[in-house]
Amino acid sequence: MIQIIRLDGIDKKLYPLIGPLVMNPEVLRFNNNYPFKTGEQYKWYIAVSQKEILGFIPVEYRKQEWIINNYYACPDKENEILSTLVKAVIKEWEQESSISLSAVVQTRHLTIFTEEDFEITKNWKIYCKMKKQI
Repeated sequence: MIQIIRLDGIDKKLYPLIGPLVMNPEVLRFNNNYPFKTGEQYKWYIAVSQKEILGFIPVEYRKQEWIINNYYACPDKENEILSTLVKAVIKEWEQESSISLSAVVQTRHLTIFTEEDFEITKNWKIYCKMKKQI
């Protein structure tokens, strides 16, 4: 069973959980060699199963919107983990009124975000920008 932990971007518990992943060359390749970032304006959603970190989505608050940009899920259950993480992000923000949630999504994950009512606003070669109004 997948459990989701949410931590603020500068929470001291965050680094021991995700540090081994964000420094792992295979995880960086999954993210097209783009480094992961964090700070006060981030919230992290971390998928855990039996004390193993399965994946994560950092969400950044910038320019009056929440933005999913850079994420990771273990390859053997990639779609299930990402779907669970995206649903957790949406569930948290559903209580707010008129929240804009954007995502920079790898094209291979479009279906996961489309199933959660994200709409494409821009296409690039290997990414799409998507938006969901909550």
